[in-house]
Amino acid sequence: MAEEPDNLVLSLLRDMRADIKDVRKDMSRIDQTLREVRLTLVGHDLRFDALDEKIEMIREGTVCAIGLAATAGRAHVDLRKQMAGPARRVEKLERTK
Repeated sequence: MAEEPDNLVLSLLRDMRADIKDVRKDMSRIDQTLREVRLTLVGHDLRFDALDEKIEMIREGTVCAIGLAATAGRAHVDLRKQMAGPARRVEKLERTK
């Protein structure tokens, strides 16, 4: 039998099939890359959550420390005021002797 010329439609379909195969390979690689990006993002989210917790603990500790320091400073001033009265009375009594 003599060779028949390639059917134009069949030739185009073969080319399209090859192109689709390449596109599927590319999409598979893109899907894999997207999975890796999502896993990395989840890891980053977990790290940021941990950092947020640490920052909150530091903030709470700082607020507590400032509050304690302010309270201690106030108590020190109040104690000096309380001691000033008896100290003056003792000095006055010692002068009168």
